[in-house]
Amino acid sequence: MPKIAIAAGVLNQVPLDWKGNHARIISLIQEAQQKQAGILCLPELCLTGYGCEDQFLNAHTSEKAWEYLLQLLPHTQHILVWVGLPIFFEDKLYNVAACLANEKLIALIPKQHLANDGVHYETRWFNPWPAHKRSFISTSLGDIPIGDYRIHADGISIGIEICQDAWEGENRPAHSLAQRGVSVICSPTASHFAFAKSKTRQRLAIEGSNIIQGAYVFANVLGNESGRTIFDGDAYLVHQGQILAESKRFSFKDSQLIIASVDISSETSTGEDLLQADVDWPKPSEYPNFEGATWEHSGNIKEEEFARAVSLGLWDYVRKSHSFGWVISLSGGADSSAIATLCYLAVKLAYKELGWEGVQAKMAYIPWITDIASEKDFMAKILTTAYQGTENSSDQTRASAKALAESIGTTHYDWNIDVLVKEYRGIIEKAIGRTLSWEQDDITLQNVQARLRSPSVWMLANINNALLLATSNRSEASVGYATMDGDTSGSISPIAGIDKTFIRQWLIWMEKEGLDGAWHLSGLSHVNTLEPSAELRPLTSKQVDEEDLMPYPILNAIERWAFFDKLSPAACLQNLIQEYGSHFTEEQLTVFCSRFFRLWARNQWKRERYAPGFHVDDYSLDPKSWLRFPILSAGLEKDIKP
Repeated sequence: MPKIAIAAGVLNQVPLDWKGNHARIISLIQEAQQKQAGILCLPELCLTGYGCEDQFLNAHTSEKAWEYLLQLLPHTQHILVWVGLPIFFEDKLYNVAACLANEKLIALIPKQHLANDGVHYETRWFNPWPAHKRSFISTSLGDIPIGDYRIHADGISIGIEICQDAWEGENRPAHSLAQRGVSVICSPTASHFAFAKSKTRQRLAIEGSNIIQGAYVFANVLGNESGRTIFDGDAYLVHQGQILAESKRFSFKDSQLIIASVDISSETSTGEDLLQADVDWPKPSEYPNFEGATWEHSGNIKEEEFARAVSLGLWDYVRKSHSFGWVISLSGGADSSAIATLCYLAVKLAYKELGWEGVQAKMAYIPWITDIASEKDFMAKILTTAYQGTENSSDQTRASAKALAESIGTTHYDWNIDVLVKEYRGIIEKAIGRTLSWEQDDITLQNVQARLRSPSVWMLANINNALLLATSNRSEASVGYATMDGDTSGSISPIAGIDKTFIRQWLIWMEKEGLDGAWHLSGLSHVNTLEPSAELRPLTSKQVDEEDLMPYPILNAIERWAFFDKLSPAACLQNLIQEYGSHFTEEQLTVFCSRFFRLWARNQWKRERYAPGFHVDDYSLDPKSWLRFPILSAGLEKDIKP
């Protein structure tokens, strides 16, 4: 019964970053070798990056991946490594895990089941490989086996499940591999973050181990790899249903390695699907017991996951775009306050994990980084906020913005744009020959204020070579309650995938408790006392978002029923009556439901133009990655019987 060390590595890669991706892979292989690992599993498509999109269809992408795969071979002495890349075979493209062992390429094992729901469009690029199909591909190294193979090395039989393969229930390859005598399964994965999804991945790893009564090695992608999706970077080593080690999710490092020693039943296997790899397992060391992060067992796990995922997403986005920081139009309301808080957390978490030298190394491209002496100075330099008031802005929101900026330590500006509003108003009034009024021109007069905040804050972003962050949330996006080229302006929209109700709850949690029960922000006390308002009408009108629209919990419920559960408008209305009938009349609920679907259909064009947003929930409204809807349609509110 051989005792070997199995290892899983997570990687924060960049699509098409050939040299960088290659270097990070070599670094992990070397770390695994130093720790006497016998088997190392790396994430899916880690050579190219998972998020290459239509560049996968370019033959150059697979050619470069092959070139860099061959350069890995000399680095695989005395270890068996799984590396992911795209491979063209018989005029079709496959998502492949390459088995490298002792400086040789042993086999290319393609993915059998492709992810093609939600944010995944793998069938656009790849082809599923049929189970039990085996062949050979002609390469510069000679004919290399490609297909549904097992690898046999020093008495151990090893199989592969690539990401979606493990989600297929009775059809997952693990069942077939168990019948064929496999005692180790490696699972290269690129499974994006969504709330509570890591528990499902963990369960699948445990089930895979139980199916084969052996070891299961699971390795996922880390960080904001390509813009919209964030990856947890979770890895699990499981033996006979017991977790031996797991990574710490949402790391700010380039990579993580977890390792554990296991006793594997030695066997002499045969069969045409069995390939021999010449590896003598190194004698494993003694590895410390892993300690999971305390926050993973928090009663506020959704709040913790949101904070850590989006903070990492923002950190990766700013450094991978080679920007010098973030700029936020800080209105004093919930949305912009949440985004400023997330930027603050990104810096705090990076400092905690990387230290100042590590932060400097990540941001070495910024000219002023060597002049920074403290974390406080860095925060003031990397994050800039601006309150842009009008005569319709309240003292309360101005105080809210100022208190948060001071609490975080941003460079904060406060200016008034009334002169610009009056100038534009005057130009139009002169052109059309009449005075604009709130009774006749309500939307026009609201929008001009929001829109005129954009040029100034864009100037700040350009001056600082920074990312302007859009401040619209998912609830607003669903009904178009946002000014195009106003609060939708930005390079990235961090909270576009999250609803307003949760944002408000999260801000209260961040004020009172905070990350890990310790990192909280007293500067949020002002915003948490305010009723959400656009503050675009005269203050005497007492404008409130939920009076303009409907209560946010109702809006969020209709949205989920309609576009996640795919219910008809009539069914959504019946659900509303059942759940909220004790608080609202049927007539009121009918008005809410009809209003939602009318505004939804009318504002698809806005959703088409929003800045890219992070995917954090199990669904989103992003028409470029999750939910397509016609820009022009007859609408859906007509389907509700009054």
